[in-house]
Amino acid sequence: MSARPAIELADLKSFVCVVETGSIAQAASRQGVAKSIISRRINRLECVLGATLLVRAPRGTSPTDIGREYYLQAAEGVAQLEQAQEAVGKAVGEVSGPIRVSIPLGIGETFFAPLLADFAKEHPKIQIDLCFEDRADVVAGGFDLAVQAGNLRDSSLITRKLTKVRTVIVASPDYLDMRGRPIDPVDLAEHDVVVDSNCTSQWTLIGTSGCEQVRVNTRLRTNNKHMLLAAARAGVGIVAIPHFMACSLIDSGEIEIVLPDYTHEEVGIHLLVPPSRVKIARVRALMDYLSGNLSVAV
Repeated sequence: MSARPAIELADLKSFVCVVETGSIAQAASRQGVAKSIISRRINRLECVLGATLLVRAPRGTSPTDIGREYYLQAAEGVAQLEQAQEAVGKAVGEVSGPIRVSIPLGIGETFFAPLLADFAKEHPKIQIDLCFEDRADVVAGGFDLAVQAGNLRDSSLITRKLTKVRTVIVASPDYLDMRGRPIDPVDLAEHDVVVDSNCTSQWTLIGTSGCEQVRVNTRLRTNNKHMLLAAARAGVGIVAIPHFMACSLIDSGEIEIVLPDYTHEEVGIHLLVPPSRVKIARVRALMDYLSGNLSVAV
């Protein structure tokens, strides 16, 4: 009885990459090879295992039930191999290798871009692939690390709270002159509100008498903070927005703070890391760097 051929490490890595990115084309781009090479590796792996691991369709590639189970073990194995390689690397020099990162656009441009630039300068052997998007699918996107704001969905990801963001409620003076200035949270129910689609339509406001919750009427919903700010400036309605994004327009008088005696619920900023990536030295280095340099409210 002949022995089963050994599994090629490149085939295993390509399979993991296809599952994480959702397509052979994306996996090829991420690994820097042609799509035909990725397809050949997947076919070879399936032949060795004697099982179909992936379902190929025009809209993307997804794992079969067997493929999903195999991926969970394979991803862990690939991560352990990377840890072993890094253990040798640390003995002879610096941490190295690629890191794929997702960060929300607003806080990413303002706070994280300078930090990541400094981190890249300090670690010249680490290659950072940075995507600015508000709510990435960490596993499907093949991210080693992601930053997300607000309430986190239940998941198996490792999370670490970095800081919190002060939120203010604002509107244009023209809108408030026409519709009136709220003096109590319940007055918000009579106004048009532009809502972040990543948050709920129930706002929590903190005043001298404690917390008050009010459900607002949604005039416009968007997942983009810059659109929220544009809507406030245009007089579409009242908006809850991170203070750092609104402060210059508040100072210039283009928008003004609504209900200044109340504080809007602060938004937590979190790191999310797949369990298989958290022990990899370059990922840990970036986690620790961001935690150490972004530990106060922004």
